[in-house]
Formats: sequence, C-alpha cells, structure tokens
Amino acid sequence: MRARRQGKSAAARSAGAEGIVRPIQKGDWNLAYLFPEEIAAARARIGLVILPIAPVEWHGPHIAMGCDNLLAHAFARELAKEFRCPYYPPLVVGTERERQPEMLKSIGFKGNEFIEGMDFPGNSVASGYYREEVFAAVVRDTLDILFGRMKFRRVLIVNGHGAVNQKEVLNRLCSEFNAGVSGGKRVMWVYPGFPDALLDQSIGHADAAEASMLAASFPECLDLSRLPKGGRLKNTAFAVVDGETFDGSPTPDRTVRLKHDPRKHTDAEQGKRYLADAVKEAVREVKRTLLGK
Repeated sequence: MRARRQGKSAAARSAGAEGIVRPIQKGDWNLAYLFPEEIAAARARIGLVILPIAPVEWHGPHIAMGCDNLLAHAFARELAKEFRCPYYPPLVVGTERERQPEMLKSIGFKGNEFIEGMDFPGNSVASGYYREEVFAAVVRDTLDILFGRMKFRRVLIVNGHGAVNQKEVLNRLCSEFNAGVSGGKRVMWVYPGFPDALLDQSIGHADAAEASMLAASFPECLDLSRLPKGGRLKNTAFAVVDGETFDGSPTPDRTVRLKHDPRKHTDAEQGKRYLADAVKEAVREVKRTLLGK
C-alpha cells in the first residue's frame, strides 16, 4: 500500500501536479528539462532544435560577464516557445582575435598593443575566449550530436557573439553541414534580440541597446550604479564602446556617445520591443529557410 502511494506521488510530480510547475509548463523548452518522450515528440513534429552559443566576456563593470550568452539564452527560449521545439542547453563558448591597429586607435589606444576582443588592459577580469580551432571543434561536435546522434533534422544557431572570426567559423560550418542538402538548408544562425532595424545601425558593446535587452530578459544581471554617476564614459577605461567607434568614427575624446550611454538610455521596455521584433523576424526567416514554409 505504501509503495503504491509513493508511485502515484512520483507520477503526479512528473506531470507537474502537487504544486510543482515544470519549466515547459511555463514555456521553457530547455532540452535539459524535458523527458525523452517530449523531445522525441517535438522532433517528430517539427524536427527543429535551437542551439544558443556565446562566451563569457567582459561587458563593463555594470553588466554580468555572461551577457552575450544570457541574451542568446533568452532569445533561444522565446524562439523555442514559438516553435514548440527544444533548445539545447546554452554553450558557453566563443572565440576572438587581436584587434587591428586602426581599430585600437579608434577606441583610444596607441595602436601597437596586443588586445583580444574586449579584454582591455584596465579590466579586472579577463574574458573566456577559446582558440578559434577549439571553438570550431566544439560547435562541429555539437552539430554532429544534434544531427547524427539525436536525429534532429534542422538546427538554428543563436549566436550571441559578434567577433569576425566567430561569424566566419559559423559560416563555414553552415556551408559544410548544408552541402548536398536538397530542399533548403538544415542549419543557419541568427543574432539574439537584434531586429533588422537595429542591425542596420552600428552595434556597440555594453552600451544602452545591449543593456536594454539584458534589462528586459535578465534584469538581475545589470547594475548601472557600478558605473560612475557623472562624466563621459571613456572607451579604454570601461570597455564600453559605441558602434560608430567600432566603424572607425570615434568621438574626439574617445568616449561613448551620449545617445548610447547605458546610464542615460537603458530602457527595459525598449529591450522587450527589440526582442519581440527580432523574434518575429527570426521566425519568418526560419520558416522560409529551414522549414520550407
């Protein structure tokens, strides 16, 4: 009699009864939280799995270092909810290269320094960049797992890191895995939370736009009080850089433009709008490119 009661209790817990709400009941399709039958059913129905990727990286003193991965995670979660498909547990991995002299000068350095990505000399903690070949191997193995072992038919990569060499690796892997595929593609990648209207502009780093998206999805990982209250934000001092500077048009004093200053223009509601617009655009592109709809 006792064993029967225990069995019923276990069954009730697995169904989300007795006050336990499972993540999927809240719209979170993280594959790690799903039972095998749920994964198999979604695979049979749509064949799609989403893979969020981004490294641990310095984002100024005001933003948690997992920012890129957190945004990729949030975007993957929203897309998975739309498609009712699993998303793979986020891969905390990414790569970078040394910045070129002209870029260093635009930011405010002399131009002869060796600086990888956003690891400026004044940062208190370095970023978790992997060597390019290691990053490529990790992503390739993960795609082999998703396609070869887990038998998904389509993979959408949500790439939270904009390094040139990271994008090149993903482009090469997409070409490799799409070769010989008839009827469209089986793998593609998108940015998280950046709608076309924002991508048409220059994208900064740890600026108001990125802070707004984080405020909309993981507000506990943003603390603007960690930045100085007054004065302009010097690029080299905080590794906060606006998109125009990345494009080679810095301000004369090499500071963040006021319109991109996260202290003045971080807006969670705007971040939600960015995310919602980007989800709609990504859904349309995935239906057209991967699902043939």
